Amino acid sequence: MKSFKPTETQIRCAETLMVAMAFEAMIRPIVVDYETAILQKHRFAMDPKWAEYGMKERVILDRKDVFLLSDSDAQVFYAECFAARDAAKLKVDHPEACPLCAAEGLRLQAERELITAMAETPGLEVFAKGFLTLEQRKKALNLMLHLLAPFTSNRDHLLARYA
Repeated sequence: MKSFKPTETQIRCAETLMVAMAFEAMIRPIVVDYETAILQKHRFAMDPKWAEYGMKERVILDRKDVFLLSDSDAQVFYAECFAARDAAKLKVDHPEACPLCAAEGLRLQAERELITAMAETPGLEVFAKGFLTLEQRKKALNLMLHLLAPFTSNRDHLLARYA
């Protein structure tokens, strides 16, 4: 691909993904920190209903296990998360939205748009078919970003445009 000349759409999609990745990287530690602090403070037990599915009783200390909370514990957890989100001055579109989930959604949308844009390049049409494993998708996106990076705007210009 020595003569690769990206389209404006491909360049803009790469830039959008770069900004979305930076935004997610900025939001993630804030949200994970306050969620972890809330879980550690309350040390919620797993809802017993999950035992019938073979889950061993445990204390929920990881955000990935929040689905195991009882409805009443989940209500407490989310109320405190929303208060912590607001105290951190994180903006969301909906009062019950998680800023990290929103950031992840933006990144995933930007990834899809970049893959679609790059699939217009001869030889890369396979990406439009969507038959990639998660690991292949990650590698493909990394390669796409490395291929397009020399054509993108500098950091300051990008941040000014998307801020």
